[in-house]
Amino acid sequence: MLSLGIDIGSLSTDVVLMNDKREIVASEVIATGASSKKAAEKAFQKVLEVTGLSERDIDYVVATGYGRIRVPFAREVVTEITCHAKGAHYFFPRVRTVIDIGGQDSKVIKVDPNGNVIDFVMNDKCAAGTGRFLEVMARTLEIELEEMGPLSLQGADKLSISSLCTVFAESEVVSLIGADHKREDICRALHIAIAKRIAAQARRVGVEEQVVMSGGVAKNVGMVRELEKLLSTRLRMAPDPQIVGAVGAALIGLEGAGKVSPQVIQVKLPVEEKPGEEITVGTGLKPAPTLEESSLPKMGYLCTYTPIEVIRAAGFHPVREKKAKKAEGLAEEHLCTNICPYIKAAMEEKLSGSLEGLEGIVFMNSCDGMRRLYDAWRRLDGDKKFNYILDLPKTNDAAAVNYFSLLIRNFKERLEKCYNRKITQEELHKSIVLYNKVREKVKLFLQKQWSGYLSHSGYEIFSLMKRGINAVPEKFHDYISHLLKEDKTASNEAKSLPRLLIWGGILENEEIIKTIEEAGARVVADDLCSGSRFYDAVVEVQDDPFMALAARYLKKSPCSRMVNVFDRIHRILSIIEKHSIHGAIYHTLKFCDHSLYDYPIFKKEFEKKNIPLLHLTCDYTPSAHGQIRTRVEAFLEQLQNVKW
Repeated sequence: MLSLGIDIGSLSTDVVLMNDKREIVASEVIATGASSKKAAEKAFQKVLEVTGLSERDIDYVVATGYGRIRVPFAREVVTEITCHAKGAHYFFPRVRTVIDIGGQDSKVIKVDPNGNVIDFVMNDKCAAGTGRFLEVMARTLEIELEEMGPLSLQGADKLSISSLCTVFAESEVVSLIGADHKREDICRALHIAIAKRIAAQARRVGVEEQVVMSGGVAKNVGMVRELEKLLSTRLRMAPDPQIVGAVGAALIGLEGAGKVSPQVIQVKLPVEEKPGEEITVGTGLKPAPTLEESSLPKMGYLCTYTPIEVIRAAGFHPVREKKAKKAEGLAEEHLCTNICPYIKAAMEEKLSGSLEGLEGIVFMNSCDGMRRLYDAWRRLDGDKKFNYILDLPKTNDAAAVNYFSLLIRNFKERLEKCYNRKITQEELHKSIVLYNKVREKVKLFLQKQWSGYLSHSGYEIFSLMKRGINAVPEKFHDYISHLLKEDKTASNEAKSLPRLLIWGGILENEEIIKTIEEAGARVVADDLCSGSRFYDAVVEVQDDPFMALAARYLKKSPCSRMVNVFDRIHRILSIIEKHSIHGAIYHTLKFCDHSLYDYPIFKKEFEKKNIPLLHLTCDYTPSAHGQIRTRVEAFLEQLQNVKW
């Protein structure tokens, strides 16, 4: 029995042929070039030539790496994270930590005694700290890439590189060259800067002996030395660290070939999307396109803590602002660059003229970024439109509820004054009852869906919930009532998939959930501002509607800007237990400090409960799901080793 593992990276394509005795029969490393597909075919043919074998002699082919989905002859595709863990364990059975620095990404993987992935961190957003980074620096220094490591060993530790952005670091290196610093010292500074970044990644998952380094950069003696110093441990390396991923793929191939006969092998490759091409997941929920069409003038808002009942009672249709259709970079003229991408997207929409149809915008003082957005908005609008900001307490005790009720009352009075109309108690009560009916109906619908009595995918449910936020409440209530009459039990296949929870703040790009489900899981619950959290809890009607509204908004499912993180942890763990969830995904937006502060605490609690957890930090753009595909697939591969 022969298994072929092929690892297609951005710089090199590595192939390993292994027999059923787990012996490496042959291996090849070639440059990937412009075409992953051609590189895979070329490397495959080279192995066949060296061994004198034909394609028919190969029982199983597993592809991994950057270009894994472009190998037409592969019978299985597996992420490089799983493959590097397996490969490192093959060479070093006592491995517990794997550091892989490839051509375009770096990753640190924590493994169990069997070589299965327990946890991982990965950088694939830019070339910082990767082989590509070193390649650019070598070119700037006018030396060969292979010279950088040995030169670094000769350098003194007296320079520093402050930026790991390839562009900025290149400028720094040019300046250091101009200042007549030695190339040896510059090489040393570059290696120290990269090592610090990788060491920080390693500490996030926890460094345990033995530590194995894989990937092409493991051949760089300067990088190995600096990492060993920072981690205070010895790094172990395979005879050829560049083929570790391909070895892992070949090992997985042996397992696959032993389970499935060649005549019945059916491969399900990840879907490679083409521009403009839509991928269908599930049966499809298709509410009428007029769901959001209202005869009322529209009033915009940005946060789910906004008391929309008051907006509706004032005679407006509340519309939560969503992502910009196309980022033009206009927002950076008015906001700093390292601000929440949702806030940037709102400003992009403003500057593009897309929001001219709104009567105004209601802001919540939910974070510093939102406050800065309000300030910039006011500077642009002046007094031409209704722009109002509501303060938001961080707690939900009696004093906070009382304070917030006064703010809601002031908001109502400001609307009355601005639009010269009286909002009666009857109108406010009617609005509260209307939205309560929607929330109660959605709660019933989600209970039926999550209990398996409906067959919709998580992607469809989340898309519907997101759309319902801006729907006319009467129309959305009727549509959900219609869906509740359906009787489509989830299939046995769907029931057998790993059940996931996704939670966090704003997730505007539902393609992320589609990516998760296409990878072979089922999102059965969410706790997101742009999802089911919007519908959580009803307003307990009482004589003082403002107190009732304040209590509902402050005591509903909290987001990360509220103080008590352990309340949030308890709620999430309760959802996981209630719905028999196998793993969780914590989604945060880049630069969202509140969410990022929460994560270490969440991770610690999840580890205590042995609940697999994946952290996705996204930048709000539609392209982000392509960058997270590998993380999601590796997480699902990790779940395969968990006993449910």
